[in-house]
Amino acid sequence: MAKEQFYDGFPQDFLTTVGLLDFTTALLAIISLVALKNKWRFAIPLVWTFNIIGFGDLVTAFPQFFGLKLYNQNLGFIWLMFITYGLVTFLSHIYIFIRLFRNLKKKSST
Repeated sequence: MAKEQFYDGFPQDFLTTVGLLDFTTALLAIISLVALKNKWRFAIPLVWTFNIIGFGDLVTAFPQFFGLKLYNQNLGFIWLMFITYGLVTFLSHIYIFIRLFRNLKKKSST
């Protein structure tokens, strides 16, 4: 029903790398959320870990995506997801880094 929503031309190593990093980032995000909600003492280091791995995932995936010239393929909805979700995720990680660094500054000045 939605054959144009899938693209079978992704190399296996690209899918494995991006998939494992996405999965790890998602797990760390959920654990970080629970840690922050419950005010665990290691919540902020966990957020740092999540954000570094998540940002590393994006830094790894973007060049590979463009290196494969997948923008020349008919990726259907995947293209929209990459452009919107990828950009929002990238900006979210930048925002989280800003908040984490501000928190470090605030702690060091007190």
